[in-house]
Amino acid sequence: MISRQFISIFKSFLMLTGLVIYTLPVFAQNDTSPIQDTLEIYTSDTAVVLSSVPFAGQLMALDSVVRKKHFLSGVELSIDYGKLLLLWTDFESKYEGGINIRFYERIVLAAEMGYDELNPLKAYDNALYYTVKGSYARVGLDYYTSYNPTSFYYAGFRYGMSTFEDEGAFLIDSDYWEDYEEGFGSTGITATWGEIILGTETFVNIGKKKPDTPDSKLLIGWKFRLRILGNFENREEPTIYSIPGYGRTFDNMVPALNLYIKYRIGH
Repeated sequence: MISRQFISIFKSFLMLTGLVIYTLPVFAQNDTSPIQDTLEIYTSDTAVVLSSVPFAGQLMALDSVVRKKHFLSGVELSIDYGKLLLLWTDFESKYEGGINIRFYERIVLAAEMGYDELNPLKAYDNALYYTVKGSYARVGLDYYTSYNPTSFYYAGFRYGMSTFEDEGAFLIDSDYWEDYEEGFGSTGITATWGEIILGTETFVNIGKKKPDTPDSKLLIGWKFRLRILGNFENREEPTIYSIPGYGRTFDNMVPALNLYIKYRIGH
């Protein structure tokens, strides 16, 4: 069940996203000053390229790429399709989406929200069943650079938090006494963590009329996460198996990989 804290955060971010989308045309109209783009991050404005040429024994140093930049560059909606591939399994169900607000093309304010339910078959010895489920959210920043006009690298960080619950039961059978069964579980469990992000993405070119220019608003990519556990008090026995949005609790540092597709609104 999604907590009121997550709902409040998500509503606030949606309101901010709506404000950004509403003001995008205003900033696009008012922001007309050219800025040198040494990283060559893609924008929809036409680039002016001047090459260095010798003239009368002097070198005219004019090689630069000039593009118009906008303070608010766009909004992006994403979905993690890698997690959807696990829906056909019996042991895990995950849903995750995100909203990005882009500034000057390179700086991205990111928010991610998801729900996770895990039913591992052998979480504990003698376990009849075990379920851990809950919601999570992450917020952070990314910084982009390009290796061609349609493909990008980026690095960033996230602050994550989760509210969840778990439930299970043990069965101890015996040839001499009656079988012993006992249930266990906790509710209202919370955890926080930090993440270091490295990723890459590229525009999906459908027609490919101009290979160096995106012809769609769709991007596909992947990101590597190194998660570092922060505030979390584990149960003594049996220990909590997993944290939604973070992963297994056996270590304070957990790697993860996300596959996603996103749609860009704006420039």
